[in-house]
Amino acid sequence: MAVKKVFSNKAKPGWKYDEKTKQFWSWGFDIWLENGKRKRESGFGSRQLAENAVSRIRINEKEGKYKLTRREFPFLADICRRRLERIENRKEKVRATTVLERWILMLPPRLKLSELTTAHIRLYVDSRIKEIQAASVNREVTIIASALHSAHVDFPELETWVCPRIPRPKVSRSRRERLIRQDEVMRLLNFLLLPKRDDETEKDFEKRRVVGQVFQMTLMTGARIGEITALRWEQVDFDALILQIVGTKTRFHSTKMVRYIEITPTINAILRERASNSDWEFVFSRTGNSVTHYHKILRESAAACGLIYGKFKRGGFITHDARHTAITRMLQAGVDLSTVGSITGHSDANLVLHYSHATRESRKQAVSILENFVVGEETAKAKKAS
Repeated sequence: MAVKKVFSNKAKPGWKYDEKTKQFWSWGFDIWLENGKRKRESGFGSRQLAENAVSRIRINEKEGKYKLTRREFPFLADICRRRLERIENRKEKVRATTVLERWILMLPPRLKLSELTTAHIRLYVDSRIKEIQAASVNREVTIIASALHSAHVDFPELETWVCPRIPRPKVSRSRRERLIRQDEVMRLLNFLLLPKRDDETEKDFEKRRVVGQVFQMTLMTGARIGEITALRWEQVDFDALILQIVGTKTRFHSTKMVRYIEITPTINAILRERASNSDWEFVFSRTGNSVTHYHKILRESAAACGLIYGKFKRGGFITHDARHTAITRMLQAGVDLSTVGSITGHSDANLVLHYSHATRESRKQAVSILENFVVGEETAKAKKAS
């Protein structure tokens, strides 16, 4: 396969300029066909695109030589449309629609699946990585990959079609180490749960208080915010003082993971207040999807308390850090891994440990234990006193 760079003194659409040679260039191929004729073509944006073009030429030659039945490939836009029709979850459908429509607009019009290459998917990755984090790009690329890998569901003739390699950006393996301190919790909750202010409407007061109650619930249950906002009244048993939490992570969609948490006096007070103020199916919202203006209210409240809110801000916290904090505090208090996992929904002890974090107090306690072991408890106390 003679795939190479082709140079020209004239500027052509899509060709790049080489400062060293002072010429324009693109990728192209120079091959001999089975009928003895020579075929040359340039203007490809990448080596991969040129190689794909040669591969298609060879496939067409074989199909013509052996009179093989050629498959009719659907348009990529039709595949994406049919995929969206199969999505039932409203929130998931809205997100998938945004991603797939954005991708289609980047591609040549009326692109068929047989013409799809890795370079076409990389276009989306390269465009989005300039705007959002690598992990977010990966989640969006997963939506594209899902549409391609499930195309055979709507088009049975694609059963043997091989999807091009899906490019994904590298994601940093660094972990968030943000724990929410007790004084930060107190300052934030005191502000969020304040009585109605004179300059505040009844509606804004109710929104602020609900945000405070949801944040407080995440801290006291170790649950994800989605699990709290999706809480239904049928999952609350005031007589037995038991709260039923249903897992909301993607891996729980097919098999719901349910866990039970004791209703403490504070949780009981929150639930009783919510019961007296609403007749909705869900405890904290009308739809169970999200609390109105939750992140905006939490960000403004944090700023009013001198705290920083935001995942990518130095020293900032987010609601999910409440889950990390809850797990860490339980482990530091001596609660066993099995019990912590039953509360947070982790079936693997390693996952529980992944969410826990060392604090200055825990490190001081740990080295004190080693100090006592090595030099003896009395000697260690004497050194500390001096």
